[in-house]
Amino acid sequence: MGKDEFDKDGYHKATGTKFNIEGYDKDGFSRNGYDKDGFDKDGIHIATGTLANTSGLNKDGNYEATGTAYDKDGYDKDGFDKKGYDRQGYDKNGYDKNNFKKDGTHLVTHTLFNTAGFNKDGYHKTTGTKFNEKGYDKDGFDKLGKNKQ
Repeated sequence: MGKDEFDKDGYHKATGTKFNIEGYDKDGFSRNGYDKDGFDKDGIHIATGTLANTSGLNKDGNYEATGTAYDKDGYDKDGFDKKGYDRQGYDKNGYDKNNFKKDGTHLVTHTLFNTAGFNKDGYHKTTGTKFNEKGYDKDGFDKLGKNKQ
């Protein structure tokens, strides 16, 4: 909702009233005095009567318990952490940090194996073990934990 939808006297250009089509005034409040998220001008939530909604978020979208956009477990209101992964380890497109979907399909290859030949569980397609033909795992380490670099 843009303030430019309202004239200098606060009347909405399309509705001819102090409220837009969705029922909010130029400041974003309804006839009852609450914004789209249920907060009044003082930041009090309609359902809880406190500065936080039922999910613990204040009018600015921060968690009351942490003062940030992330809850005590490190997840935002949409359920994602700072790196963009949900509690199960998948991003908003359904891929994990190794670019595998829940069904095991890889983002780049569109098969059950990544470009190095490892599947979602870290098994190599040729050897059938956690190590490739050269003895390195999906992260590039050998059985002794030495990096191939």
